Amino acid sequence: MDWHGYAGRTLYVDLDANRVREEPLDPGLAADFIGPPGTGFRLLYDLLKPGVDPLSPDNVMVVGLGPLGGTLMPGSGRCGLAMKYPVPASRDLRKHYVAYSTGGSRRFGSMLKNAGYDQIVITGAADRPSYLLVTDEGVRIREAGDLWGLDIHQTSEALWNRHSGRTGKCGVWTIGPAGENRIPIAQATVDDVNSLGRNVGAVLGSKNLKAVVTLGARGVRVRDGRRFMDVYQRKRREILNHPRYRPLPDYHHPLIQQVWESDMVEIKACVGCLGACRSTLQARSGAFRGASYKGGDVSIPLDFGRRLKVDETGAMYALMDRLNRTGLCILTTLRMIYYVTRLFERGEITREDTGGLVLRMGDMEAYLALIDRIVERREIGEVMGRGWHALARVVGRDPGAEFRDGCSIIKGVDSLTDSRFWPSNLGPSMGLSNIVHSKGKHAHGATYWPAGPDRTRETYWPEPWQSLGDVKRDAAKMGLTPEEMERIFGPEDFNTGRLTRFTQDAEYLYNALGICDCVVHWECDPTRDVPWLTEMYQALTGFDISPREMLRAGERCYNMEKLLNAREGFGRSDDEVPEVWLQNTEIPIKGRGGERYLSDWFGRRLTGGDLENMLDEYYRERGWDVETGLPTRERLAGLGLNMAD
Repeated sequence: MDWHGYAGRTLYVDLDANRVREEPLDPGLAADFIGPPGTGFRLLYDLLKPGVDPLSPDNVMVVGLGPLGGTLMPGSGRCGLAMKYPVPASRDLRKHYVAYSTGGSRRFGSMLKNAGYDQIVITGAADRPSYLLVTDEGVRIREAGDLWGLDIHQTSEALWNRHSGRTGKCGVWTIGPAGENRIPIAQATVDDVNSLGRNVGAVLGSKNLKAVVTLGARGVRVRDGRRFMDVYQRKRREILNHPRYRPLPDYHHPLIQQVWESDMVEIKACVGCLGACRSTLQARSGAFRGASYKGGDVSIPLDFGRRLKVDETGAMYALMDRLNRTGLCILTTLRMIYYVTRLFERGEITREDTGGLVLRMGDMEAYLALIDRIVERREIGEVMGRGWHALARVVGRDPGAEFRDGCSIIKGVDSLTDSRFWPSNLGPSMGLSNIVHSKGKHAHGATYWPAGPDRTRETYWPEPWQSLGDVKRDAAKMGLTPEEMERIFGPEDFNTGRLTRFTQDAEYLYNALGICDCVVHWECDPTRDVPWLTEMYQALTGFDISPREMLRAGERCYNMEKLLNAREGFGRSDDEVPEVWLQNTEIPIKGRGGERYLSDWFGRRLTGGDLENMLDEYYRERGWDVETGLPTRERLAGLGLNMAD
């Protein structure tokens, strides 16, 4: 087939046999799912046996890039990975979900396509430390003994120095010591600064795979270049003139903005992106002067510095740099450090549990020592590294049920957005979407921001606050039919559960195309436009497809993921509302704005019954069984997914 947009090939890597092969991309697969995650899920359905240990050689990883990846499309540096994840999703530690993670890339994704591949399927485990070199001149599995033990930054630098081409640096996806030691909460880092999903590093480590390197110069073929550039330039002008667009972060908070402007060393964007968000921050004064970390949001060190009682921003940079280098997930690890320290201060764990370590709020040396124990799998660090449910079993306390010191835990993973503190967002956005998703998410996911003072206004504010008119307009831009709009929207309200189904389908379409979900909800908001994305896709590939069919591909991806997890034993009982959110229906959060209870998008107080009703409406709109929370045979057949047992 004469492919445009797609590279047209899938690379299969069998680490057991030390062998690689390639196959043509299945046109039916591309037509049904557009790109990852659906193409990865469909391959996993055939290749991944239900019930396998995520850290065994039998786990399968599918990493790839959507058709718009490697083009001028804003935010098109987004890579994706489908696999079975190692952190236990159930309290009995028996269930593990199959899911999809995304992450930005400066080089890795575009270099994969320029090497001639849309996706890589990795099976088995190498018999020694290795890395995979994927170039347009060939693919090799190379020894990585000299890289094993290096941290993330050291490994990235070594591979950049070792492999370069006429287009510049190679792309690098690598793990640090935490991944090598198969710590379930370890992540794998793309191009030294982006995460391709937490919990991924342990699986690469279990396969003895230190890194994947990509390099090539084949380019991306465009079917109708003139039309593609016309469509792109039209939207680019709209983005640059949009009130929400800012080429550099604007945190809407004087202290955060001041620290960012003072400490920022450099800020870079992923390939093709108009919104730079990957910054390097360095302390300019204090005992930790010179300490720096590569990441993005300066609010993270400030927020966790407040929680951990670390007064110096530079100290938090040093702490987060240690996490980045070892390859531990920053957010999960910092939350665990806070929780375990509180347990120690409350007398619920002792020095016997910590290996003699005394934990006190504000003690940097103790925090760094605790990180070392996690990486080295020693004392309480060993159980922390296995995830929240494993930790709860050992300490005899459920962090997901502790209103003050715990956090919102969904399927064994701490959620980025805690709806106690983002109260208006439980509605059609982060809260409900995270509950019904196959995994607990760190990403915002299918997102709408809370209502501004005037719910009926018809123009965007520069701030990320929306009116009911904004939500209606966005729903229409997702390609919803008049009948669907009528089911969702009333004169002054909307049905949260029903709307969430469509925001998720659109999110998975963005993933399939290779577009960053942060971009479509933040700096480049006008790209949240399915008819326009359809035009881009048509011009790129030459395929004749409607906006409705594009959104249907996103729905197919989502149902395919749910089908995989049904095989793993997941159902409605696993779509639990976090206990701390339920507590917030009765216990207020006290802050500068007064007391706050769990609320919907309009700020109306919610009950546990309201949340269950949202779930019912969500399952009905999806055409799933309300009792089981799973797709019906009829729904799957209607989507052309006829492989269900």
